[in-house]
Amino acid sequence: MRTVTILLLLAALAVPAAAQESEPKWDKTKAKAAGKFAERWWKARPKTKFVDWDPEVRAKLVEEAKAFGAVPEGKLEDIVETLFKPARKHGPRHKGGKIMTPWGEATFIVNGSGKNKGLVVGLHGGGEGAGSAGEATKWVLKKCVGMYPQGIRLVHDTWNTVHGERFILTLIEVAKAQYGVDPDRVFVMGFSMGGTGSWFMAGRHPDLFAGAIPAHGVIMAQPKSQLPTKEEVGAIQHGIAPNVRNLALYYYTGSKDTNCMPGTFLFINDEIEALKKRDPGGYSKIRFGYHEGVAHSFPAGEPGKGYKFVGKETRDTFPKKIVWEYASRPFPLGTGLPECKRIQKRFFYWLKCARPEDRQTIVAEIKGNEIRLDIAVRGPNEKGITILLNGKMIDAEKDVVVKVGKDEVWRGKPQPDFWTILETLDARMDKKMVFDRRIEL
Repeated sequence: MRTVTILLLLAALAVPAAAQESEPKWDKTKAKAAGKFAERWWKARPKTKFVDWDPEVRAKLVEEAKAFGAVPEGKLEDIVETLFKPARKHGPRHKGGKIMTPWGEATFIVNGSGKNKGLVVGLHGGGEGAGSAGEATKWVLKKCVGMYPQGIRLVHDTWNTVHGERFILTLIEVAKAQYGVDPDRVFVMGFSMGGTGSWFMAGRHPDLFAGAIPAHGVIMAQPKSQLPTKEEVGAIQHGIAPNVRNLALYYYTGSKDTNCMPGTFLFINDEIEALKKRDPGGYSKIRFGYHEGVAHSFPAGEPGKGYKFVGKETRDTFPKKIVWEYASRPFPLGTGLPECKRIQKRFFYWLKCARPEDRQTIVAEIKGNEIRLDIAVRGPNEKGITILLNGKMIDAEKDVVVKVGKDEVWRGKPQPDFWTILETLDARMDKKMVFDRRIEL
């Protein structure tokens, strides 16, 4: 027995010191330091999507975050809780249904509150000089907080504008930080101009939503959006239809609608059907209703049927396959408001792209520990793309293999690190769609 003990001791001493020290640790001291750092991060982070980070301040904080280095396997959820706790106090918040923008207060209505509830963002209709948030409060789902923004500037398609998009994204972050809503149960819906905006948000940001109900709206299109037939539509806004592969989407219109003519909804329905045929298993949670004889009003049974369809859904947080078509300058752009440019989306589900090109399309799929990307891009190659992973998505004990087309471009075991957790938590203010390791191409 003594001989065995001595042999085991000698074997332990034979392990190089560097190997022993390479195992990352996460103890109470490090967790406390991370909590204090997170407090400074959320204090410095802009409180709305209308304001960008101070680049120097962010750069210094990023270097501090990277210095925390590697973290142990299996600590993702604990670290997320540590990092998110100060966000509840110092992150995006509202008081009395008001938030500040560079040109004054933006207002909205809130119905309900409560931790772990879902969220409904209801978008009002209207147009040039018309539209009230109160009209949108009819959009409700059980066990959901409701947020109903008032258009900052009442123009046609206000929710598709640069300020409309930033307003909606701000409210979603406020709901997560202040109310603790479930990120896997966020919905966007609306009628008329609100239907136009909810289709736009669903296509631009499907990774934020469990479902969407765009009712009697239009899609931005050429030669114009208001067209009665699909044959008159030349093209619709790119960066919308392909992206909803994994989203629950329930949209409808009427054949007699002259306020929001049905042509673009019919056109995008044909596009979705074509995508389904090319991609078996994709676009499976999408339903379109075309109601003969119905004008600009809810068809019989709506919005109840739509609630029943999307209300049971939760977000597909880590889909095995994603399609990301990029639009850098979706229409409409400038609306006369200063300091408000189109937000550039850098994160899409488990991908990040530092320098996306307009009309760039990435099809990414995970099968076991193999990840394949097919990229159509105007830029030079796949450089600038980052694959984000966590232990639920791969077998951490085996190599991950990345292929672009048929070419293997990376092989290895990506290790968990603090900065990846913070960066992906910060990207969406989202405790569930968060990652602890990355592969940079």
